[in-house]
Amino acid sequence: MKNQKLLVALLTVTSLFAGITSLTACSKNAIKSPPMGFLSKPNLMKKQSDDTWQYVAPKTDWSKYTSVYVAPVSIGPAVMNGKNVEQTAELPQMVMKFKADLEKEMTKKYTRAESAGPNTLVVRVQLVKAEPNAPALNIAPQTQMGGMGFGFGEIAIEVADGATGIPLFEYADVENTSRFSTEKMSVWGSLEKSFTDWIAVVVKACNAS
Repeated sequence: MKNQKLLVALLTVTSLFAGITSLTACSKNAIKSPPMGFLSKPNLMKKQSDDTWQYVAPKTDWSKYTSVYVAPVSIGPAVMNGKNVEQTAELPQMVMKFKADLEKEMTKKYTRAESAGPNTLVVRVQLVKAEPNAPALNIAPQTQMGGMGFGFGEIAIEVADGATGIPLFEYADVENTSRFSTEKMSVWGSLEKSFTDWIAVVVKACNAS
C-alpha cells in the first residue's frame, strides 16, 4: 500500500514538473509586442498567439501584382550580441540561402524583379533573434524536459506595395525548438526548419502557391 502511494505521489510530481517546464518552454520567448524599427506599421498588427503577431491589409487585390522583389534578409543586432563567434559565422550564409529559397518559391507565380516598382510586391525580412541549440544537452531526457539546450528563432516579415510602400502583410513570429524534433541535435537545425515554415507563411499570404 505504501509503495502504491509513493508511486502515485511520484507520478503526480512528475506530471506537474512536465507541465511547468512545458509552459515555460512555450512562453519564455513569447513576443509581447511587435518588433519596432523594422516593420512599417507594427501598430496595425494583431496578436494571433503568444508566438505570433500579424496584419493583413483588407481587400488586397493580389492579382494586380505581376512581379516580386525579395530584399536581402537583414540580421538584427540582438542576433550577434554575446554569441559564440564560431556559431554565428554560419548565419550570414544561412540567411542568404533563406532569401534564395524564399525568392524561388515566390517566383513560381510572380516574375523576379530587381527593385521596387509598380505592380511589384516587395518582401522585406529581418532575423530579429536567434539562439542556437546545444546538442550535447539534448541527449539526456532530464535536460530535454527543462529545455536547457533548446534554441529558437524570431522573424519579422513585411510585404508591401512596390509603388506606394504601403504594407499589405506584416508578420512577427518566434519558433522554439521542439522537444521531440530531430533538429534539436543540430546547432542551427531548428532555425533552418523555421526558415522553411516562414517561407510557407509568406507564400500563402501572397497567394503565390
